[in-house]
Amino acid sequence: MIRLGTQDIVNITMKQIAGIFKMEPVELRFVNDFQGEQYLLTNDKLHLSNQQYWAKVMDCVFENHVRPVLMCEVLYFLRNEFMESDIKLRFSYDFAEGSEGAASATAEVSFNDTPELQPAEIAELIDFALSLQDKVWFEELTAKYKQLTA
Repeated sequence: MIRLGTQDIVNITMKQIAGIFKMEPVELRFVNDFQGEQYLLTNDKLHLSNQQYWAKVMDCVFENHVRPVLMCEVLYFLRNEFMESDIKLRFSYDFAEGSEGAASATAEVSFNDTPELQPAEIAELIDFALSLQDKVWFEELTAKYKQLTA
């Protein structure tokens, strides 16, 4: 698993926006005007996760215009960067007195690198383990085969 912080997410988003829109962003600014998401506010903090994919989380400033960046777009940019991954994205905003809605972002990127084999494929590997006389591997494969066919 890879953990990304605020600056990592901003850097990836900038890179992806530049590549997709063929325009270099001047800056990315976090937004904190969440009228529709006030129900998510607890203890002066607002937390957005993958479930709030529609939320506007940033403004992308170009030389001539400003474009909103939605949570789902940030997820898309991260998935472009980390192909075949599961991403849990979280934006947190602090609305305590004096913090002025300070924003932070984190992402957990997980990869499913354990292959899912079908029973027929495992049976072939069991035969191969027998021919190699690898008792440990044979037992592991047999247990997995029984688990899948039970």
